Amino acid sequence: MEMKRLSKSFKKGELALSKVDFTMQRGEVVGLVGPNGAGKTTLMKVLSGIIVKYDGELIMGDQAKVGSLIEKPKFFPNRSGLYNINYFSALYGASNKQMDDIIESLKMASYLKKKVKHYSLGMKQRLGIALALISNPDYLILDEPTNGMDPDGIRNILGYVRELVKERNIGVLISSHILEDVENISDRVYVIKDGAFVNQYSCDREHEQVISLAFSEGEVHKAFSMLGNEEGINKQQNLISFIYDGDMKPILQHLGQQEIYPTDVKSKSATLEDFYFEQMKGEAK
Repeated sequence: MEMKRLSKSFKKGELALSKVDFTMQRGEVVGLVGPNGAGKTTLMKVLSGIIVKYDGELIMGDQAKVGSLIEKPKFFPNRSGLYNINYFSALYGASNKQMDDIIESLKMASYLKKKVKHYSLGMKQRLGIALALISNPDYLILDEPTNGMDPDGIRNILGYVRELVKERNIGVLISSHILEDVENISDRVYVIKDGAFVNQYSCDREHEQVISLAFSEGEVHKAFSMLGNEEGINKQQNLISFIYDGDMKPILQHLGQQEIYPTDVKSKSATLEDFYFEQMKGEAK
């Protein structure tokens, strides 16, 4: 699955996606994060075939099937969850065993006979995921799939998605405002802002640290100038922070040569959350 320089405009020239390059392979989980209105849902609708008019290219594998859970899933609200599953299973020719396995894995059996209009948001999300899997897709698009779920439910759903990727060799694109969940399940993450990708985060960055250096008021501006090329550098009052994966001694020696010495040095493991908020700040001032 691939996008090449894909753009999408809505009425009045509003640009929702701007020259996006995107790839996803079967057997991987790709995260998508960004603020509200950044273009996440539009991108997912293009990949799912809901939006078919755009500029640029969308390249799919031969006869690739895509399942999706985007925004509010469409159900028969006055019917039971079981009725909905049976109805869509008949449309796609899914076997009873296939659906039984999905129901068991998503832990839905206890409420399937209730009418969908009485479901909680978390129940509806599970049903939406089940319906997205009925066609046995090669790619699965999940927009906020754990919305409305408690911590146990979130862990169950994310674990199930990981099993699907491993067992069925499908590709999964997942978005969520819970950055920790996206990092825990994804192999890599696209960060989108104003309709364009601003960077990509690899979830295999275990050696990287967020370094925080405190300086006196008279030295912090000089230190910031000397450290300006470090990844994700940011200055707030007398504190300078950046992402680093090497030995700190050369940096401290470099500062010491100019007789600039931090009053405090702290480090912590870098996370997607650190990376994300650095991208949202843009260029440090």
